[in-house]
Amino acid sequence: MSRWYIVLFIVLLVGNILVYQAIFAPNILKVTVLDVGKGSAALVQIPNNKTFLIDAGPDASILRALGKELPPWHRTIDAVLLTGAKTNVAGGLADVTGRYRVKNIVRSGTHVSLDNTTINILSPGTFTILYGTTSFTISSSTPAGIYISNGKIITRL
Repeated sequence: MSRWYIVLFIVLLVGNILVYQAIFAPNILKVTVLDVGKGSAALVQIPNNKTFLIDAGPDASILRALGKELPPWHRTIDAVLLTGAKTNVAGGLADVTGRYRVKNIVRSGTHVSLDNTTINILSPGTFTILYGTTSFTISSSTPAGIYISNGKIITRL
């Protein structure tokens, strides 16, 4: 009988932690410009726990880059947005769909709105992310790394 109480206690504790994280988690947009060699790819994580991949790099190197940024149990990507059809932005798409569950693939268009985040595609490999009052343009010359925004300022980690 005491084992049952221990299991119940652990379940309630984990439930409380998850609820408090959801309520008190800061609304931060996280954009990771991935190092995929001679191509482009960026991982966008918006505050409602949705994950978007913009471009898929030139080849399977996208899997290594995603593996560094996502925990092992995170195997769902809500959408892959492709800014062009050339190999340097779309070559790794088959590898991504083979390893991750991709809910949606957007192959063309000029902008996509995701909750309070808008992504404007300017040209292949170049796009702008609008979040709150911040605007951030990413291109092939943007250094790889993590960029966060609280809707007012953008910070590089």
